Amino acid sequence: MTVGQVGTVRVGLGPVGLALYNLVYWPYLLCSCVVLFVPALVIFALTFWDSKRRLLHRFTSYWGSHYLAWAPFAEVRVEGRERVVGGGPYVYVVNHQSMVDILAVFAIHLPFLWVSKIENFFVPFLGWNMWLNGYVALRRGSLPSILRMIRSCLAKIGKGHSLCVFPEGTRSPDGTIKSFYRGAFWLASRASVPIVPVVIDGTGDIIKKKRLRIVPGPVRVHILEPIDPRSVGYDSRALRDVVHGAMSAELARLRASG
Repeated sequence: MTVGQVGTVRVGLGPVGLALYNLVYWPYLLCSCVVLFVPALVIFALTFWDSKRRLLHRFTSYWGSHYLAWAPFAEVRVEGRERVVGGGPYVYVVNHQSMVDILAVFAIHLPFLWVSKIENFFVPFLGWNMWLNGYVALRRGSLPSILRMIRSCLAKIGKGHSLCVFPEGTRSPDGTIKSFYRGAFWLASRASVPIVPVVIDGTGDIIKKKRLRIVPGPVRVHILEPIDPRSVGYDSRALRDVVHGAMSAELARLRASG
């Protein structure tokens, strides 16, 4: 537990404290992205022969997660990691409350490739590192891009990569889990790999949708048991519904437990 927290209770810093926090946090994030991209580029150059880019992903996980896990008045608690360590490939599906979710997912320190909208790949330094890691790009609303994404995802899974997807497609405005697109579940069924539900809570309070003000606090990340598409006869719609139900129940349990 870090300073400023009691269990999972968010401790208010007050308007002046929050203003000072944001005044320091955002410049640190921007400057550190420039600095940390240099070792990422070096690692990529030295390990270009590794198609899974394991060392680069490990570095990227620490890079991304430290903005949340090491931040004052914040923490990330990960549970259930032992359920998937040493296994795979998997398709990880994660509920989406905030842009901070990406940092929370990196804190699980497991190998995966993001499937992300192509605009993110052009963000200086962070987006460039996505190219280096070999993440899968998608242009929303473009059928040719969707088809390329599907072919790329199936090829990546075939080579032993795990994928990570936000099946809601966008951030939830109220923190509840919205309906899922079928793509991730179709991929898992087609490739015959398990879906791993990952439930995040707390990120929606740190940065709310369409805002940039940071309100630091605790985040919980729970990795649920993998769900094999064979259990629903490789029916991607049924798989989607089973996973949505499991994640919604887990989110309700987390919130009820405080």
